[in-house]
Amino acid sequence: MFLNSPRKKFFILGSPGVGKTTLTEYLFKFLKINLPQFNFSGFITSEIREGLERKGFKIKVLESGEEYLLAIRRDLALSEDIKKKPSVGKYIVKIENLEKILETLEKNLRKKNTFFIIDEIGKMEIQSLRFCKFVEKLLNSSIYLLATVGKGDLPFLRKVRDFELAFFCEVTKENRGFLRNRLKFEFLRKGKLIVIEGIDGAGKTTFAKVLYENLKKKGKLVVFSSEPTSGPFGEKIKTFLIKKESDPQKLRVLFLKDRIWHVENIIMPTLEKGAYLILDRYYISTLAYQSSQGLPFKELLIENETIAPLPDLVIYLDIPLEIAFKRLVNREKKLTIFEKREFLERVTEIYKRCLKLFNHLIIDAAKSIEYNLRYLLEYLDNI
Repeated sequence: MFLNSPRKKFFILGSPGVGKTTLTEYLFKFLKINLPQFNFSGFITSEIREGLERKGFKIKVLESGEEYLLAIRRDLALSEDIKKKPSVGKYIVKIENLEKILETLEKNLRKKNTFFIIDEIGKMEIQSLRFCKFVEKLLNSSIYLLATVGKGDLPFLRKVRDFELAFFCEVTKENRGFLRNRLKFEFLRKGKLIVIEGIDGAGKTTFAKVLYENLKKKGKLVVFSSEPTSGPFGEKIKTFLIKKESDPQKLRVLFLKDRIWHVENIIMPTLEKGAYLILDRYYISTLAYQSSQGLPFKELLIENETIAPLPDLVIYLDIPLEIAFKRLVNREKKLTIFEKREFLERVTEIYKRCLKLFNHLIIDAAKSIEYNLRYLLEYLDNI
């Protein structure tokens, strides 16, 4: 999950008005109750309204509950403020109020176990150079940060959205209800999600099932599953691949629908009851295989991690292409569109790029299953 992953920054994206702030407030309340080991620091930005009319924006400090005016509509602002202060659209930004809050936040940078929550890193807030420098310090630190990030093509916003070691979630009007429950699994889960990954021919299915049976014999509560699933969309994917149809966008939609079904029907219920869940493939496969087909890696990452809980551990079965391809040729079935040598070379490269985003263990798949199982069990015992 997020708290134990190499990524310490959690960014919530979405269009204005979809509910980013509401989701952030909900998560803050949940985290404050369930993670008492952290000191929470930051602010929430909300609208100032009179009836249906929006007049400006205010900042509420999490620690004290104090509120400060962030921006006021130009027609309501003092003439002196209009002349001297920066503006964003029809709003005048009072960056001096934001910088008052920053004095406290900067002190908290030096405190242990601080978890920052910032709503938001947006066009108004980045009018303050001091705020931008503060965010940069956070990005370059190992401190946890949960923040909403605004849209727009401004360089600093692009820099934040391009930050590689971050978890990204995109809120829409359609998924915001689902996300309340789904995102709690990134901070608190009873079960453990272990994913077996690797190129075709690495022996993932065999190894995943051996691990499942071994944990079961040890008396662990454990569930085995795989992707594509046996659900309605998973069966369509299997038919699609057997027919060697290769439309990347059609596959993208099918895999995402199958993963949503998997998360709602198997993954979240299994983690909720405190079981180990062993998965033969997960969305890391989607990142490696579909970006090898030319689809944008970052888009695939965001749309999949929005709906799919982070694995606790990714076990990558590493194997030379020569051995993998020999195994594939010896199978008593025709190769799918994803089982060609040139394609698997690209997939291998992207897998290596993906692994640094997760807690992972690389296993030499050319060695025996018995040897690798002993190695893995010792590793699991140690962690």
